[in-house]
Amino acid sequence: MKKRLKFLLFIAVMTVGGILLFQCYWVYNTYKTGEQNLNKLLTAILQRSIDNYNVQQIKLPATLNGKSPHLDVLEWKSSSPGKTSRPGEKGTILKFNEVSVNADDIARVKLMLVQLISEGEGKPVRLDLLRQLFTEELRKSNLQLSFKLLLLQHQQRLPKNKIAGYVNFSKNSSILEADTNDTITLLLAQNVLPAVISLTLILLSGGSLCYMWIIIRRQMKLDTIKNDFINNITHELRTPLSILKSTHEVLINFGEVEDHEKTIRYLKTNKVILENVDRILDITQFESGLKLVKTETVNINELIVEIANRFRLNNDVEIVFINDSNLAQVITDGYIIDTVVTNLIDNAIKYAGKQATININIAALGNGWQLIVGDNGCGIAPKYLPFIFDKFYRVPSGDLHDVKGYGLGLSYVRLLVESLNGQITVKSKVNEGTVFTIKFQNR
Repeated sequence: MKKRLKFLLFIAVMTVGGILLFQCYWVYNTYKTGEQNLNKLLTAILQRSIDNYNVQQIKLPATLNGKSPHLDVLEWKSSSPGKTSRPGEKGTILKFNEVSVNADDIARVKLMLVQLISEGEGKPVRLDLLRQLFTEELRKSNLQLSFKLLLLQHQQRLPKNKIAGYVNFSKNSSILEADTNDTITLLLAQNVLPAVISLTLILLSGGSLCYMWIIIRRQMKLDTIKNDFINNITHELRTPLSILKSTHEVLINFGEVEDHEKTIRYLKTNKVILENVDRILDITQFESGLKLVKTETVNINELIVEIANRFRLNNDVEIVFINDSNLAQVITDGYIIDTVVTNLIDNAIKYAGKQATININIAALGNGWQLIVGDNGCGIAPKYLPFIFDKFYRVPSGDLHDVKGYGLGLSYVRLLVESLNGQITVKSKVNEGTVFTIKFQNR
């Protein structure tokens, strides 16, 4: 069992570790993907700002803005066949050709003309205007970033993993770079939801596995307690059944049946033994609801005295019963009260030792009555008190089996008390004793 438990623990730890590593990788990968996408977006915005800047700086042909956009292309050729000529030379023929431009391509044509013309003019780049245009484009994209524009004039390749773009088409074109430190903050803000979801999944997965581990440990503990309970109840039943068998053999085989007094004593002993066995068998019926509460008017004084006398006959125990109130008749189930008090006294005798003193008190309450059963036994340690009403639970006593009894269990007592609309509590101190208080409310 321990090897299987260790194996389950190993599987649980590996599962939690795998989930944790996967979620961390997923969050990191999401962050890096977001970083790449943001850089691409900012680079596109910067290039758009550069294009807008160039458009504002250069005057374009008016023919591109008409109803039939076109470009006038100047063509020249020599009047003498086979001879090459240049514009302005004699014998050169000049001719304007009209080249139509598709309406969908006007923006690209304008941009190409702007970049070619700006390179030819050699005007200095105005960073202040570019900064203004870049800020406006960021605002249109709902981005708020602090940045600094750098003009790289002696660099031909765009810097890697940077937000940069060429100012024009020329081979020696300047490079404009946008330097910002706010992208990390923006990325964190964009990835906070996936990170929270990932963390929640990690916590839920880990919590579920931990809860599963706790349930397994609890079930194993309950299984151990159940086996101890079965072993104990088997041990306890062996004694009364042996007594029952012995009394019957004496009556049948040795002629004791003719002794009327002895026969009556044996039969009463057998009757008590069978009643205790019945109480053990009644546990299942009460738990399943097959055995119902039967209320009647009960003389509580007579019932407690009868129970006490049963224990005084066979045990060296002092039972003190006190009823300071005028309460004598109560409406309850006499069988259940008998079972509860019998079990509490039996437990007190088991744990109080040879010099057991048990005090039973009856008191009236405003809307019911109260039963108190206390002893001067060894008491119960505080760490065990929360569990004494759990099913099959017994206070640990090592490997010793020196505690006798019928093994009914305090969980059964609580079940019976609650069936009568009652509430049971316990107070105990080690080496001083234990006190059970039961309060019943009138139905």
